Amino acid sequence: MWGFLFQSLADMGDRAGANRSSHIESARLWQSATSGVELFEARLLTHKFGKHIHDAYTVGLNETGQGQCFYRKEMHQHHPGSFNCINPGEVHTGEAISGLGWGFRNLYVSVATVEQVIAQLDWPDNKLPKFFKMVVDDPTLQQTFYSLFHSLDDPTSQLEQQSLLLQFLSHLFSRHACVSRKQKGAGSESKAVSLVLDYLAAHCTEDVSVNDLARLVDLSPHYLIRCFGKQVGLPPHRYKHHLQLLKAKRSLHSQKPLAEIAIDNGFYDQSHFNRAFKQTFGLPPGHYRQVNFIQDGH
Repeated sequence: MWGFLFQSLADMGDRAGANRSSHIESARLWQSATSGVELFEARLLTHKFGKHIHDAYTVGLNETGQGQCFYRKEMHQHHPGSFNCINPGEVHTGEAISGLGWGFRNLYVSVATVEQVIAQLDWPDNKLPKFFKMVVDDPTLQQTFYSLFHSLDDPTSQLEQQSLLLQFLSHLFSRHACVSRKQKGAGSESKAVSLVLDYLAAHCTEDVSVNDLARLVDLSPHYLIRCFGKQVGLPPHRYKHHLQLLKAKRSLHSQKPLAEIAIDNGFYDQSHFNRAFKQTFGLPPGHYRQVNFIQDGH
């Protein structure tokens, strides 16, 4: 299945190479950092995907131009900002419908991963969701989609990836799929949140999972994340991220190499540390160290 698609995409790339001064067609499919989730991004001009299926849930965000797909015996049009939602095993096509092309990116989420997500939510049964329609407009989900996509593509913690995946899919399924979605409201759960705060402080440089936290306090992952956010003002993964940065910031008052500080504090490499530090504090860690070494009289 994928072999056929990628042979077509390779041919598409060869044709586009002759006209690189104008528009370029492209497509890329790769495994994300989270098992069971693949990432796909494409820009189509003349290439057409024939009838095909995926064995995973397809969730796409249309970004530029216009596209169309034949799905459930009718043609559907895709416009920027809309989502494409396709259930596993359902036949569909795909192509651009204007000279402006069609740019989009997809998440392919395996059935096993969706089963795990459903089990972590506070819904009364574990039935698999089924999307009502293919094209949906939900502007409030766009930023969460991008945050999730970039988190799955970049070197980020599994706590961040799992939390964002839970957040995005719970909202998407509850609004646009057939599911039993009644859930209890987030309470204070002060004792549980306090235990999680202490645990994150002690393990902030480790790759903690959302299930680790849920088992610690005997709550479902999704319910815990909502209670934590309600009480603390940040989800667990963002709170942990700030603890890492503060610990690394204190280490900058030593002469330890930046690369070593990055690894010691749970960042994947110095580049990852540099980006995160600058985003939070407004300047690179090397600049911060230089200024503070001067202030400290070194």
